[in-house]
Amino acid sequence: MRIELIKRNREDIERKLSDLEDLRKSNPLPLPQATSEELAEALKLIKRYQLKRMQNGRVTGLPLSNEEKLALVQAQELSTATRALAYAVLEKYPNAEDDFTLFIDYLIAQKAIERIVFRYSNYQAVRKIPADFLSALSVCDDTRKLQLIGEVKSLLEFEQLYLSSSQLAPRINSDYIYNVPPHLLICILHNPDDQQALIDLESFSHFLSACTQYVPGGNDWLKPDGTGFHHRTHYNGYMYSYKTLVEYAARLKGTSFRIDSGAYQRIRKAIISLYLMATRSASDDNHYYANSLAGRHPFTGIGLSFTQQLFEQLIEVGGDINGEVADLELASFYNYFFMTKKYKNAPELNLEGFYQFNYSPLGIYRFDNWVATMRCPTTNFWGAEIYAGTNRFGRYQSHGTLEILYDGPLERSGYPGNEGHKGWDWNVIPGSTTVHYTSWKEMMPGGNETDRFDQKSLTTNFSGALSWKDCGLFAAAFDQGDSWGKQRFEPTNLKFCKSVFAFDGMLISLGSDISAVGNYDDNYLTATNLFQTVGQAGSSVLVVNGKEIKRNGMRVLNLKEEDAWLIAPNTTGYYLPAGNDSLIVQNVEQEVPASSGFQNGLKRIRTAKAYINHGVKPENKRYCFVAVPNTTARKMAMLAKQLQKKEGLFEVLSAGDSAHILKHHSSGTIAYSLFAPAPHLSYGCLRSSDTELLLMEKMDKKKDTLDIALCNPNLRPQPSKVYGWIATPTYASLVLDGEWVLADGESPEKVLLIESKPVGTTIKVTLSEGEPFYLKLKRKTSNGFSSVN
Repeated sequence: MRIELIKRNREDIERKLSDLEDLRKSNPLPLPQATSEELAEALKLIKRYQLKRMQNGRVTGLPLSNEEKLALVQAQELSTATRALAYAVLEKYPNAEDDFTLFIDYLIAQKAIERIVFRYSNYQAVRKIPADFLSALSVCDDTRKLQLIGEVKSLLEFEQLYLSSSQLAPRINSDYIYNVPPHLLICILHNPDDQQALIDLESFSHFLSACTQYVPGGNDWLKPDGTGFHHRTHYNGYMYSYKTLVEYAARLKGTSFRIDSGAYQRIRKAIISLYLMATRSASDDNHYYANSLAGRHPFTGIGLSFTQQLFEQLIEVGGDINGEVADLELASFYNYFFMTKKYKNAPELNLEGFYQFNYSPLGIYRFDNWVATMRCPTTNFWGAEIYAGTNRFGRYQSHGTLEILYDGPLERSGYPGNEGHKGWDWNVIPGSTTVHYTSWKEMMPGGNETDRFDQKSLTTNFSGALSWKDCGLFAAAFDQGDSWGKQRFEPTNLKFCKSVFAFDGMLISLGSDISAVGNYDDNYLTATNLFQTVGQAGSSVLVVNGKEIKRNGMRVLNLKEEDAWLIAPNTTGYYLPAGNDSLIVQNVEQEVPASSGFQNGLKRIRTAKAYINHGVKPENKRYCFVAVPNTTARKMAMLAKQLQKKEGLFEVLSAGDSAHILKHHSSGTIAYSLFAPAPHLSYGCLRSSDTELLLMEKMDKKKDTLDIALCNPNLRPQPSKVYGWIATPTYASLVLDGEWVLADGESPEKVLLIESKPVGTTIKVTLSEGEPFYLKLKRKTSNGFSSVN
């Protein structure tokens, strides 16, 4: 996609030339700096390569290398020397200009820069080497400027800026976006050929916009639900790449080279999504997301890197695109996330509610001063990334987790603070179901400190969430994978189905089909972990049934016939009805290894933790509990009495292996987690589904209307040579009790058919990419059927 300026009218070209000059002024060429030691080494290089200027102007010298490509060490040496010699020219050192031109002409003749090979993930090299070369532009004549820019453009694969959006899609790379745009813009703005500069500047704008397109499968970068990908999955820790794109979009603001409106909407959605996953704060500090999203950096890699200042710049970018000073809609989000009224004209926004991100897969429930996060791996989306010396015990990081984070420092939530992973029991991840290792060595992939591992499911892909404004649900069917290239763990064959229903500031969690079997030790119990808090958190008091558990205390509660409630030190309450397996509650000091492995010894810290003990190598176990964040003993005692009533706040209609179904009484909402096709249902209006599904229904009997929300978080991945895999649609057929038709004004494109008969109403819909689908129906008053094409 080369942009030909010849097709532009004169007025358009003059405007673009004016914008080009303005951008040159606002983005001046960086000047070289160097130490005396660097300059001395550069002069030694001239001697080492025996560089001489011939009478015809050509430069002779020894070849840089007998190899076609230059090693990174040599590239760093050459780029540093270039910067140092340019600095000498700038400072008017004796013979500096001759030395510099001799050296730069030699590099150009040798095609040195384009022979350099580096990975874009090598941040230091990618950022420094091109910058050192380009710093010399300030002392080059136009001929050498063109030659030097050409070489650096070749090194940076500049030609991809000329690709169409579809051609670029498979090549989009988060590391490239993060590291390279500063070099690209220097090459463009300081090209002495104005016409080429205009072509490249339009290409740069196109490139920034095209990088925000939604890329299929596991490739970088953005996905339609607002998540950002790197290492083939949702990875917030690498989304500092958002910073570079927004910074350079802001630099183009106010010019004819601004990014396009669609690109702005997509990057805006990505930033909003990032903040929706995190706690709130009045500053850049204390915006944290759950540890299940930490990748390979547990507890230290969970802070947002996209700053308040960049957020403000993005608001201005949006305003510029819309012909206004600021995007007041985005400003409303800013005011909420930063707990401010900075943008006084922005409408007030309350973002409490449930959010789904099925390319993660992830459910987020925001309420009051806390954020609940639910997550579980699939065959393509890993839940933990383990590297040599990093996150060695982290395989359970996302094993059907339910984590509650509170506004404020990490310690308020019961997480280890700035010290990272001090004293954390890697078996007990809040909300997860895990097999508890008694050998830390066996918990590491390969039983060593170097083997790589990404924790995925073995076969299951049903994991994700359904949002419905102020409520929602998360569900996952999981079977644990133990191999990465080869077997890395002794198989425990752990599997489970679980759901979390979010209503009224509560999280009702159900689990079924919990099994584990294998040749592992008989002292490895399987547990569903309620919580773990370390150090000082919230009230710092652990309460069980109204009584404090003192330091070094432990309780084992038999829940077969009696219920129980407890409050963790971070003020999150838990209610467990009778019928659960026994509950173990501890307030003890524990010694565990750091996430890096054993080299730093064991870490000791006081911890409070609780877990439901399903026993050793269990089969078909179940659980039920309710999490109530930000509560007190008085509130929990009152809530427990309400929940004990037959017609309490909610009713569990089914907790079987193939379906979890719950009714929320006050709203009349019935929520379904269908882990498999369900041919015979009788709990609400839904009578059957021919596919796995998440669905919520709510009937208004006075208006004779029925509202439905549904999605399939299973993206049904199919292999792709280009993207590794791609999502494919689910064609779902539902049968509802009664005769229903589309409500007035409803004409959703995803509905393939509505057929209403006295025996029931059949609805056929297309569900794709884990996205939610909302439908409003009214009761039919005449015979016939409605078909939607």
